[in-house]
Amino acid sequence: SPDILSRFLAMAGKDKDLTVGQRVVVLGKRKGVVRFFGATEFGPGEWVGIELDKPTGSHDGGAHGKRYFTCPPNHGVYVQRQGVLPVNHWQAAASQIQSMLRGRKDRQETEYKRAFYTWNQMEMEDESDYLNQTATISRVEAMLRTYHPGAAGGGSSAMSLSVSAGVSTNPADWGQEFTVDASYTGPHVKWPLTLENVQQVLHHFRTRPHVPLHDKYVAEILGKGVTLFNEMLPTSVADMKVPTCEEGKLVICGDTHGQLADFLWVLKQNGEPSPSTGYLLNGDIADRGENAVEIIIIALCYKCLYPEMVSMNRGNHENIEMNRRSADHGGGFFDEVKSKHDPSLFMMFQQLFEVLPLATVLSERVFVVHGGLFRRDAVQVQHLRNLNRRRQCPTSTESIEESLMFDCLWADPWDFPGVAKAAHRGQNCIRFGPDVTKRFLGNNSLSLCIRSHEVPNTLRGFEDRHDGRLITVFTASNYCGQTGNFGAVVIFHSDMSYTVEEHMAPPLENLVAEYSGQNADGSASEASVSQKPSASSREQSKEKMEEDMLAKLEAKVVQHKDDLWWYWAQVDPEGTGKVTSSLWRQGMAAALQLELPWFSLQKQLVETDANGMVDYKKFLERSKPSVEEGKAFDTGWESKVVLKVYEQMLRNDLALKDIINLFDQNGDGLVSPWEFKQALVAANTGLPDAQINAILRVIDRDEKGKLNVSQFLDRFQVVYSKGKKESGADSISEGTKLLLTKVGRSLVGSKSRVDVFQAIDLNGDGYVDKTEFFSSLKKLNIDSLGDAEREDLWRAVDVNKDGHLNYLEFCAAFEVVDTSKGSDRTVHEIVAAILSALQQNQMTLGFAFRYFDPKGEGKVSSEDFKSGLKALNASAQGPGSQSAGPLTEDQLQVVVEHVDTDKDGMIDYQEFLKAFNPGKAPSEDFRGK
Repeated sequence: SPDILSRFLAMAGKDKDLTVGQRVVVLGKRKGVVRFFGATEFGPGEWVGIELDKPTGSHDGGAHGKRYFTCPPNHGVYVQRQGVLPVNHWQAAASQIQSMLRGRKDRQETEYKRAFYTWNQMEMEDESDYLNQTATISRVEAMLRTYHPGAAGGGSSAMSLSVSAGVSTNPADWGQEFTVDASYTGPHVKWPLTLENVQQVLHHFRTRPHVPLHDKYVAEILGKGVTLFNEMLPTSVADMKVPTCEEGKLVICGDTHGQLADFLWVLKQNGEPSPSTGYLLNGDIADRGENAVEIIIIALCYKCLYPEMVSMNRGNHENIEMNRRSADHGGGFFDEVKSKHDPSLFMMFQQLFEVLPLATVLSERVFVVHGGLFRRDAVQVQHLRNLNRRRQCPTSTESIEESLMFDCLWADPWDFPGVAKAAHRGQNCIRFGPDVTKRFLGNNSLSLCIRSHEVPNTLRGFEDRHDGRLITVFTASNYCGQTGNFGAVVIFHSDMSYTVEEHMAPPLENLVAEYSGQNADGSASEASVSQKPSASSREQSKEKMEEDMLAKLEAKVVQHKDDLWWYWAQVDPEGTGKVTSSLWRQGMAAALQLELPWFSLQKQLVETDANGMVDYKKFLERSKPSVEEGKAFDTGWESKVVLKVYEQMLRNDLALKDIINLFDQNGDGLVSPWEFKQALVAANTGLPDAQINAILRVIDRDEKGKLNVSQFLDRFQVVYSKGKKESGADSISEGTKLLLTKVGRSLVGSKSRVDVFQAIDLNGDGYVDKTEFFSSLKKLNIDSLGDAEREDLWRAVDVNKDGHLNYLEFCAAFEVVDTSKGSDRTVHEIVAAILSALQQNQMTLGFAFRYFDPKGEGKVSSEDFKSGLKALNASAQGPGSQSAGPLTEDQLQVVVEHVDTDKDGMIDYQEFLKAFNPGKAPSEDFRGK
């Protein structure tokens, strides 16, 4: 290691005399010749003047007005004696190794911090998405209440949602509906609680955390907790006293996020709550980790014993819609509760969260809040006391009351004066500066603010900011099992002095083995210890963070594919599909609006050719929405959804001239992207922009970026033919299908369908009537084509049953060979656009479906499922929205039919939504290596 080498080199150079003219190594790197050795006026001790072999010095022997030797310019340097060693082969080699190891260690540290920074940015982007979705949810709720007022769902507080779900709002009743049967093997809870009983519960979680406490006991403990907070907390700010006895202390935990190992470690190191040891959990207990339920139950049990000594602040993750998100998207608490307990307990937890204080004042001197301070001036603690906390976190910050509650849960500090928007955190979020902290503390006669809410960028468990007036504390070490950060707690002592203790919690299984008294092999266990992560574990953490980050980045690329394509297409006028590396990075930053190390990410995601160009078309084609196959839809839906686009155009019954004019509005025989979009709008296809852009991305163009009209119509018809074949949309007989194929090959062959249609259209009116059609068939000389067969063919091709064929009906009748091999790409791009929109609005869809399922059974009728999708469509097209809905009306019906896989009229929407959760790793294609 570098440390061992340092000691080795120090011994090797000890008491070695230097002489003028001797070859030496300077600071383990540069080589040169000693030209001076002795005392100087630069400073105390012995100095060595060296003429370096290379011009990497700073002078020619003269420095600070003194000259002790002369050498060529930029070859001279003065170094204190301990920085110089005589040159010999083994020592020079060891010195070089030391330098290389230090350089490698520095590079590894830089790479690790870069991985964490990037991962952390994507985590905050998840929270930003959550906040953005809350605005869409508000519009969806308004529409559902307007058009479906009879449904029981909806509500702005846990109380109203509980009523809708049939869960009691009287905490004294909680647990009565459950019975403990003889098969239960966990601890029993008896009231009133005793210390012995609480320690039994704690021991159970220490030794068998995988075995949930019985639903009855969890419900009773939650009910007692809600009752205590209601009785003790008439306002939204709590007051706690640091114990004044000699050994008294109060331990403040930051975010634990369901990481039971950290909470058990803190209890082990600092002692369990008691009359002389208090605990304050500063929010974000829920989500991400697997054991938030156990942490909350332990804290509430001790609060029942020592009401004044244990408390919890509310964090931004103690919120129902956040909890309903998947763990991969920053939530997970709903899934945790549902996997361990009766679903009704989830609403009991939500009622608890709404009675937790928004902040706590310690001994009238320290302000503890989860998020931070405020965008409004002159805020007094009294204002916070009078906030209505018994509600969900507000989605708007327009009123003072809403902004104060929002900032308590979401605000972040920064090192500049004033308040600024925190775009990285999400809509309505702010950052507050040191002047805000100083002013708030001064106005309220407070000396310190403690907050949590984020892992410090230093990867320490705490961060001291704002001239010592603000401390961030984060308790979950190795956050999410991959960041390698330390956790910490702040401990206040009886004299109001405080210390910060950091830790790296051992794995939960190690603690379980220790408390169980044996290892997995039956041998006696040793005490678990907190230790610094090893180099190998940090490398594993870095790899996990990179995998997780790339999976989320892929989802963002898919969501912003239109913007990326537009940005790069504008700087690629010849349509080569390639841009410079610099433009690729600029496009990613501009479209995704993320401050990420794009230079290093570029190396992971794309390759550059010999000219330094990146193939952006290939990159976009590789980026696909992550949907679990077989969970969201049954087979065949993709082709049917795309089929609806063409069928909509068929229904317009336009003559050939009208169709050509529809796409070729300036009459030059070529279609530009703009004309393409205008044509589809004029044809009333109802396609959202995302699907139109998906088609645009895969259409081949000439060197001017345009497409021949006839070729375009052929390409579009290819998509239809293939889609119709795959979806089984035809209702005609197999014999007629075979005959259509045979006629099509003879009639059309390799000729342009426009030319063939014009040749058959004898009177030139833009339509082919029955007589013209029969006349063309007679010329084919097909033996098996009699009068009856011609009648069958006519019935099959006259889709509109109006006695004539328009051009699109003619094309639809005869399957076309796709020489460009692009129809699959078109289908896939349109489907990807739909899946991406559904994935992006997953949280809103969940809300819409639950509106019709207030009891949380996880299923809704096909009609209610359709109504939820319609509400999303309508809300996306409403005022202030940024995009059209994901589906046309026709496509929406196809989706509903293919989601109801067992055709019983009921849809498991929870399984449907879960299918859209991306995994912890990106797709194989996304890396592009």
